Amino acid sequence: AFAALNAFPVEIAFKAMKYSFQVRRAGTDLLLFSIGKRTIKAKILERPDGSYFVSVGDNSTMTIFGTDEALGLRLRMEGTATIMLPTLYDPSELRSEFNGKIVRYLQEDGAMVKEGQSYVELEAMKMIMPVKATAAGRITHTRGAGSIVGAGELLGALELADPTQVKKILPFEGDFAMKAVADGGKKETDSADLMSQVQLMLDGYAPQQDPASTVQKLFRAAPP
Repeated sequence: AFAALNAFPVEIAFKAMKYSFQVRRAGTDLLLFSIGKRTIKAKILERPDGSYFVSVGDNSTMTIFGTDEALGLRLRMEGTATIMLPTLYDPSELRSEFNGKIVRYLQEDGAMVKEGQSYVELEAMKMIMPVKATAAGRITHTRGAGSIVGAGELLGALELADPTQVKKILPFEGDFAMKAVADGGKKETDSADLMSQVQLMLDGYAPQQDPASTVQKLFRAAPP
């Protein structure tokens, strides 16, 4: 069970691409993200205000504020940018984009709806706002007029008119290159750091490198 907590998969969707990482805990505040043949080391410290101080590789540090929303994860990188990592979704599901109350559906249950066509009206902040279909198909209502819904809640199901025309999120392939982890040359690891790595492995954390190699380096680095 402890090993399962220290190794887990993470999938991130960004710009129609799905990135599948294998994440390992190498310490109390150290994560190793592996994708393809590349492994990225990230040190993460939680701050009292709920933000995270993140150090990636040797060249990049930043403060990140994260908000887990119904439609995805919103990340605000202090002084840089705000990005939205959408939840991987099923195009046959029509979901609310905001909190509100259903005023009425604009098509009968079982009717056809076009991509981009408004299919329901929601009331929010005393305004009536339409929600548009993300694909074409035959709609089935899943709620009723007057229902209170939150952002991301299912409003309808679609029997897709042409499943082959739906934009797909493709899995990432190739080398995952990041400027923050550009190879700046191998650095010597001192005995104190090696001893720390060995202690973390003994505590049950994932090794940062081959365990046998780490122990051999420790003996070589130890003073005579």
